[in-house]
Amino acid sequence: MTKKEVRYLDPLYVIFEKYLYDFPHEDLDLFIATIVNEYMDYLKTHSVSVPDKSMNFLMKDLTEEVYDMFIKKVHGCLNLKDFRNSGRVTKLEKLLAQDRYEKLAA
Repeated sequence: MTKKEVRYLDPLYVIFEKYLYDFPHEDLDLFIATIVNEYMDYLKTHSVSVPDKSMNFLMKDLTEEVYDMFIKKVHGCLNLKDFRNSGRVTKLEKLLAQDRYEKLAA
């Protein structure tokens, strides 16, 4: 994947996918908060400023977006543990997600 291709990946989804396969806890609220906070850090490191007035709205919107992504991705599974043990997660998927995440951080 070239740098040009990486630029077109959705950073929120890349961060989501990384934690989907590697998050050490089963707490969904903590999972979502971790992703939202890392995404906000990503925005700051890329000089994206969010007005203080809009911060609460953005955080709520991102929380809902990550929750929706979670529900769609783990469809049919009750939680992260069930999803990881469902047999739908391959080692290749994990490696590709980690690779995309590392390129995003570069």
